[in-house]
Amino acid sequence: MKHLFRPETLLGRTALALAIAFVLFGLLSAALLQFTLVRPHTKQAADDLAAFLVLAAQIWVELPPYTRPDYEREMRLRHALRITQTQAAHSAQPSANSYLSYLETALSAHIGQAVRIHLRPEHEGWLWADFPMGGRMMRLGFRQNRLHDRGLLILPLLAAAGLFVAFALSILLVRRITRPLAIMAEATHRIGQGDFSSSIPETGPREIAELAVRLNEMEAQIGRLLENRTTLLAGISHDLRTPLARMRLELELLQGDENGELIEGLGNNITEMETLISQTLLLARGLGGEKAVEVEINALLQEIAGDFRAAGKPVECRPSGRCLITLRAKALKRVLINLVENAVSYSGQQPVILECEGADEAIGLRVIDKGPGIPESEYDKIFQPFQRLENSRSRATGGSGLGLAIVQQLCRANGWEIALSPAPQGTGTVFEIRLPIFPGAE
Repeated sequence: MKHLFRPETLLGRTALALAIAFVLFGLLSAALLQFTLVRPHTKQAADDLAAFLVLAAQIWVELPPYTRPDYEREMRLRHALRITQTQAAHSAQPSANSYLSYLETALSAHIGQAVRIHLRPEHEGWLWADFPMGGRMMRLGFRQNRLHDRGLLILPLLAAAGLFVAFALSILLVRRITRPLAIMAEATHRIGQGDFSSSIPETGPREIAELAVRLNEMEAQIGRLLENRTTLLAGISHDLRTPLARMRLELELLQGDENGELIEGLGNNITEMETLISQTLLLARGLGGEKAVEVEINALLQEIAGDFRAAGKPVECRPSGRCLITLRAKALKRVLINLVENAVSYSGQQPVILECEGADEAIGLRVIDKGPGIPESEYDKIFQPFQRLENSRSRATGGSGLGLAIVQQLCRANGWEIALSPAPQGTGTVFEIRLPIFPGAE
């Protein structure tokens, strides 16, 4: 789940685009509300309060002196307004608050001279305005909570809530689209590894369901093609091995001093044909249904190196820590054997090194030889079937040209990455295989 909103994912990019769009929309809406609703409403409220203050002061001036205390008490209780008389206007700086600024402007317009709103320490929570009325200097006070219009305060909250709901619904809708796509991507990865055990759910919107149907049909067709290919090549292999076995038996019967060199050459050709048939069959079965098991890579490398040393081939293993992973063991073993055979063929008597290096996300395997090396321009060609760096097909200098093609097929089928580079010592080649710890499908 934590990887869903990464910027490289479709859901992450869509969420980022929606977030930017909603933020811009929110800023534009806030600006429009400020200029079309908040500011006019604030000005009108300030003008109404200014008119009320002037009217209250005017009534106080016109009332008989003995009724003024009752009037002051009534205004304080019913309108939270204090009225008193002062000797001189209090000097104050223009207010930075927009509402008070509008109120000062409105009072100044009503009175005909500048009026400033100020605070008094002895009356906490009250604001005061001094202005002349009827030959007297009046001081009127009102509570600071008049500055906060709850109707205006709720507008940003409603806008924020609306944007959040719209954004959440948009993400849910996008998620309903991207989730089937993620399932299909995982299914194609599984199919690429030769696993045809399950199908994609054919549910969801019509377009997604139709796409799932087509992918399931394609999966079934690919599975049948691979089965037919394996069956065909297995039959050809069987049919070819029978006459080759008879030819080898006849050559054994013809053994003698006469034409011995010719007979030996024919025997070598038969051996090469048998090897070619076996490798072709391996190439055809590269996408087989082998089950994944837990493998300790160092133990596998030591086993392969020991088998080659028993056959007189200089192969060394250099384990590094514990390299434990779940994968198709036979496929990996075939890949490593083919790489080591290729390295031994071109290294002469120089040792071939097998290395393993574990990491959090992947395990790296390296097959290092000290042969003449491979030109960089030939890197892509050597993985093609029947391709070799030199033109001869001599068993002394190499095989049939299928070994590395099988390596690439098996790596692709299992989601492994293979690359080659010059050896660090200057001569030779390094074949490196990257085995993901979590390959996605087993």
